[in-house]
Amino acid sequence: MVSQGSRRIRLAVDPVALLEREHRMILDRLAMVETTMSPRSVGNGTVKRSNRDTLRELLEFFTGSVDVHFKREEMLVSELRRILGRTQAEQDQFQSFLDEHRALKADATKVMKQLAQKRPHGQDATATKAFGGLRTLTGELHALIRRYREQIACEERLLFALAEMRLTAEQRRRISRQMLQV
Repeated sequence: MVSQGSRRIRLAVDPVALLEREHRMILDRLAMVETTMSPRSVGNGTVKRSNRDTLRELLEFFTGSVDVHFKREEMLVSELRRILGRTQAEQDQFQSFLDEHRALKADATKVMKQLAQKRPHGQDATATKAFGGLRTLTGELHALIRRYREQIACEERLLFALAEMRLTAEQRRRISRQMLQV
């Protein structure tokens, strides 16, 4: 008889459902960024210095931890490429999802650097820039949020729908096992 402790537990997680749950988590994080930037939290349309730490903490996810989600989506894209992408144009369509991931992460890193900039006397370097400094930062945060939402909507509408239609149960299990190892 095999003890319960030595049995292998096999998890069956639908890869698309896992990615959709991660999208909900990302959207929740974006909503927290928006709340931190809300009119009650900011003055005159600019990010208050007191909110910078909160924003930095929230944005750390988009410069680091989001990589787990991106790697999981890359696994789904690779499988779809393998079974569907026969022409270069089809391969390029799949590549655009991965390219957007890199661009989103680069933009989040850029915003994080702006949040971290300080003058020697505690004055924000971004506050002294032309065209409002902090307003520019706020605009970039709003643009990042918008791009993330657009990317998620596109992935769910195209990539996930394609996966739902074309992946077999065995392909789903294989991708799921790979995703859970990330």
